[in-house]
Amino acid sequence: MRYKGKIKELNHIIISDPSYDESVTCRYEKNNLKEKNWYVDIDIKPTVDKIEDFTIKGTEFFLFLSKDRRLSELRENGTIRYLSGIEFEETEIGMDTACVALGINEKADEIIELRADWQPECSLNTLTDGLFGTVKEGKIQDHTVFIWLSGYLDEDTGYSIEEIVDYLQYQLNITELEKDITKPMIIRQQDILEKMTEIELRFKEITKENPKLLQFFNEDNRFSNITFAGTYLAGIAVRNEQRKEGNLGGKIEKSPYSKEQEKLIEEYTDLRVEFEKTEQEIENDIDI
Repeated sequence: MRYKGKIKELNHIIISDPSYDESVTCRYEKNNLKEKNWYVDIDIKPTVDKIEDFTIKGTEFFLFLSKDRRLSELRENGTIRYLSGIEFEETEIGMDTACVALGINEKADEIIELRADWQPECSLNTLTDGLFGTVKEGKIQDHTVFIWLSGYLDEDTGYSIEEIVDYLQYQLNITELEKDITKPMIIRQQDILEKMTEIELRFKEITKENPKLLQFFNEDNRFSNITFAGTYLAGIAVRNEQRKEGNLGGKIEKSPYSKEQEKLIEEYTDLRVEFEKTEQEIENDIDI
């Protein structure tokens, strides 16, 4: 499930076990940012992992705060796409009191003020010590341009997805928060198109000067176009099926393409079907 929103002012942020002070390395704190109008993306979903005879259920989420979506973007499954020139530092978020707290500005100040309290209200109870997640801070010439966080909460904590999102919204002063229905599918489409382009270029490379194909197709140079090739093979399949049923004369036709070339055609066709399916899903969501 994907959410998007905004943070109007970002000056101070803490992601930490609330009992930790500045001397602890497995915490994240940034002050004097003096930033305005940052974007927020939350990608959150239930998870099920099986380890031998045990089934572990929980909720995984990725939080992404960014200065400019042209510089960086949260993709699927927590991956980040960012411009070259952006460097990032990683910080693992540890816990010793089975809880973690996130907050900006006055909420960050509150986390510091309640440092002596056991599992304060400004924190999420994790039921266990150890590692909560990882923070990645993206920078351009020492200027912070994005903050990425991965986090995980076991099902036994009792938090629903809605409660986790509500916590993040409150602690991070997120405004204009709403479900982002089409974004995941648009990202999926972009990834599909990239794969299709790679396959298309590879196909052209291994077919355009192939002696067997040049001889077979004679002066018709469309054979190195993967869309044409897919249509051509589909035509062969239809005609051969008609011959098997006795509805068409002539010999069974064989593909002029090699197994490697046919595999690329099949992969490209499958991706095109998947792309068209996501387009339909986006249209359906817009209609709703």
